[in-house]
Amino acid sequence: MTDLPPRRPWPPNFPDVLVLAAQQDRDAHPSYLKAKTGSAGDALRLILDLVTSDADLAAIPEHFRGRRPTVVPVVADENVLVNDSADFNTIPPTLALFVGMNADLPVQFDRVVQTNKVGHTRAPAFQRIVTPARFAGALVAGMDYLLVDDHVGMGGTLASLRGYVEHMGGTVVGMICLTASPGSAKIALQSDTLDMIRQKHGPALDSFWQTEFGYGLDCLTNREAQHLCRQPSVDAIKDLLAKAAVEARGRGLAAAVG
Repeated sequence: MTDLPPRRPWPPNFPDVLVLAAQQDRDAHPSYLKAKTGSAGDALRLILDLVTSDADLAAIPEHFRGRRPTVVPVVADENVLVNDSADFNTIPPTLALFVGMNADLPVQFDRVVQTNKVGHTRAPAFQRIVTPARFAGALVAGMDYLLVDDHVGMGGTLASLRGYVEHMGGTVVGMICLTASPGSAKIALQSDTLDMIRQKHGPALDSFWQTEFGYGLDCLTNREAQHLCRQPSVDAIKDLLAKAAVEARGRGLAAAVG
């Protein structure tokens, strides 16, 4: 995919994603599925019910350490992706409003939007990797931004949005999600994980990644890199990516490899 903006390497001490609620509580909430499929009212009920403690609310302004970033949620371009209201995940924009109100921050809803459907919810890891999110839209260069999504799993969507924002001249100072998969809050690639993937797979994987995805291994999320470290060889990774691309296309999605 040549139209993907490059991701950016992670700066030292990039903060973990601030996670406001437990995944099991979200899954058990009666408003969750409605919020994922078009109901902003249910998204607000979900957030208000799950994010209740003073400690949770106090953590929001502490997360960006005295700076005043603009809040940008992961939000679909309704003109491109949404066939009806049931296609629209209302949790990220509603959470962005909640964060903005509690931290007295400006919120930008529709100037940067996701332009492709990725189908990442409960998808296998390699299918997530081969269907990266693409973004378009304008933002103000030289400003700080705080990214918001409903959930962080592999972290690829947030990493892609960060890459787009910084490609356009902004600076991402933090990320907030309602929930996270285990171990996913540490989104920035850790130096020991990068050392491990380089030692195991050598320069061949980095060269392949540059060719297929437009960025090097140092731009992976920590979870993505850990997943690649668990694979036996570069050839095995290529085979798994090719298989995932076929499966993604079978679901009507565009894939970045193959």
